[in-house]
Amino acid sequence: MTRTSIKDLIEGSRKMERSAFEVLAEQVKHPSVAAREKEETKRCADTVERQFKDRGYKVTRYAISDAPVLFAEKDVGAPKTLMFYHHYDVQPEGQMDLWNSSPWVLTERDGRAYGRGTSDDKGPMVVSMIGVDLAEKVLGKLPVNVKFIVEGEEESGPVSLPWFAKTYPHLIKADGCVWEGASAIPGSPSEVICGMKGDAYFEMHIGGPPLFPRTDVHSGEGGIVPNAAWRLVWALNSIKDDKGNVLIKGFNELAGEPAKEDLDVLRMYRRDIRGLYKADYGLESFAAKGSNLDMLTALYLRPVVSISGLTSGYQGPEDATIVPAQAHAKLDIRLVPGQTMDKVDVLLRQHLIEKGFTDVQVTFRGGYDPAKTPTDDPFIKIMHEVSSEFVSPAHADVVPMTGSSGPVAFFTPHTPICMTGSQADVEGTNIHAPDENMPMKSLVHGIAFTAAVIERLAEAGRR
Repeated sequence: MTRTSIKDLIEGSRKMERSAFEVLAEQVKHPSVAAREKEETKRCADTVERQFKDRGYKVTRYAISDAPVLFAEKDVGAPKTLMFYHHYDVQPEGQMDLWNSSPWVLTERDGRAYGRGTSDDKGPMVVSMIGVDLAEKVLGKLPVNVKFIVEGEEESGPVSLPWFAKTYPHLIKADGCVWEGASAIPGSPSEVICGMKGDAYFEMHIGGPPLFPRTDVHSGEGGIVPNAAWRLVWALNSIKDDKGNVLIKGFNELAGEPAKEDLDVLRMYRRDIRGLYKADYGLESFAAKGSNLDMLTALYLRPVVSISGLTSGYQGPEDATIVPAQAHAKLDIRLVPGQTMDKVDVLLRQHLIEKGFTDVQVTFRGGYDPAKTPTDDPFIKIMHEVSSEFVSPAHADVVPMTGSSGPVAFFTPHTPICMTGSQADVEGTNIHAPDENMPMKSLVHGIAFTAAVIERLAEAGRR
């Protein structure tokens, strides 16, 4: 059977660009900020469900919270099954005056589609949805079974999805899962990502009687009044040294050393990661030192402890001579396989007790466990093959894990997962920021990419 050329898939995708834009516009109009806009989030779920049903999917809702998990399926009796994970909730819009058009009205401008969720994750969801339509149209019928799992709490902490995964694990079984979309623009280097780090997020607080004053105190009395800000700084200083080493007992032992096969994959990574970050952020020095491999290992394979917020005392433009009564910090710990949120929670609390910081109150705010698919999995090979063909003459690099986090650990026991995109797909998209957007090229090439993956997976089923 003759394989459809990439060129023909892209030409077919261009003919579906307007309809894809309209489908996306229907989703973007809902301000589905799950933690704030519960009714609009429900209405967005209704819209997505209707869009699937209009395409012939059988759709079932699963929920123990306000935002349901939508399970959409086309079972054609094929040997292979392809699954897609997406979410219909979005980040808050942020400062409205920094948007050049409404975040809730999809607007095309200068070759980009602007609106909240266009890059995360309504745009990629529409790409996957229309990509299946394209495969069906070009090939005459779907050559693989298709499943979509679409949740509405990814940005705020999932409630229904963990319950769904635990209660209905058979629904998550597939030969591969495209995670939050796939695309690759010709001539732009791409990454094929096999997993995600975990994330354990904590709030730390110290202050108030009987160990600290009930209110801020004149700094002239600082000789006898305990200072909450200094106390929290000392507690934080016990967690990590000035060379970046994590000092929590047992933390590094849980992580272990990176696997040889993951290091081997990173040795083949062809872009200069130091140069990329220097260009993006204006950096002249880095937290990690050494070769490109050392930098990549720190970025993708090592755990990281970050202070994401630190607040105490007076921060206004005037001078305030006080001893702060309260101090707060937010601690973000990125995890690697071997570590879990629960284990790290216990280790952090034990560490603070052993170091004498029993006065520091720790609140675990949630997160995700790490998970990955082996880099030599057959599905990863398919995704890498398609990505390499799309971006040629540029190259596609395989990455064991990304530094970001998501609910992949609910899926990897049942299916391989993979996410992929090229540099041109993500540059200037303002993800989570005002004027979030998706390049129209990403819309077109993502649809074609999805159809190509469907055809290649079907070929693997016939071997």
